[in-house]
Amino acid sequence: MQPKYFIDSHVHIMTPYRIRGGIKWIRRVVKEYEQLDLDVTPAELVLHMKNAGANYIFNYFYPLQPGESREINRWQRRLADAHPEIIPFASLHPGDDEKEEIIGEALDTLQLAGFKFHPYVQGFDILDPRMLPVYDMLQERGCPVNIHTGFAAFYGLAPMTEDFLQLLRRYPNMKLIAAHMLYGDLPFTRWHDVMQEYPNLYLDATNTLSFCPPGTREGDEMQEIIKKYSRRMVFGSDYPMGMAYPVDRLYGLVARICPDRETLEDVAWRTAARLVGLELEPNLSRR
Repeated sequence: MQPKYFIDSHVHIMTPYRIRGGIKWIRRVVKEYEQLDLDVTPAELVLHMKNAGANYIFNYFYPLQPGESREINRWQRRLADAHPEIIPFASLHPGDDEKEEIIGEALDTLQLAGFKFHPYVQGFDILDPRMLPVYDMLQERGCPVNIHTGFAAFYGLAPMTEDFLQLLRRYPNMKLIAAHMLYGDLPFTRWHDVMQEYPNLYLDATNTLSFCPPGTREGDEMQEIIKKYSRRMVFGSDYPMGMAYPVDRLYGLVARICPDRETLEDVAWRTAARLVGLELEPNLSRR
């Protein structure tokens, strides 16, 4: 069973320097990435995903230091202009000055699709006071906001579970995407209550499906979430820093875990398309 389309909803195509660092980082835990050339170019990464079956790609590239955000966001625009498959997301750093101007340029001038933040890698707490005005503005804008959650033990840091739930309470109208579904830090069974309480919350199952094979307890729990909330779930590869290599191994996980055709189409592309207003089929917004 294959979906009609596939949107890779979580990818990190960056500058060659950052790509090289990312591949070195993931090689520590996913040895198959030794096969991926450290000097691979952004264009080659796009081709890898297209050849694996991706029709569109949500690209996330975030700054590691204050003052980098504007150039990174402009780089994202240039990448998308060169590769129409790319749907680029903006980011900023809590230490940036002129955050309102950065957001305005990203969404209005550059026409980027939304924002991505990675508190662990960018080195801030989700409820960092410097970020609260940012959330206010993004909630008002209504754009999708993807925030890394989960895998605290992998990063050697404290779980962000309670802060994430507090973020939901403070910004219930923000179109928030929980990347990695707080994997390892929140039991899957708790998502049912959280999803019921916060209708603007979406789940990004990137890097979680690798740990949820059908027939296991976690696989069964994931299937129950998908059955109920597939219209609010997306999936991506995290390429070139995902949990398997080559990338088509990750794409195949969606068909393995989704219990039926309708949920497969939702997780593979429909939900992602609705999030960014991509009309792949007539009347998609009502499906």
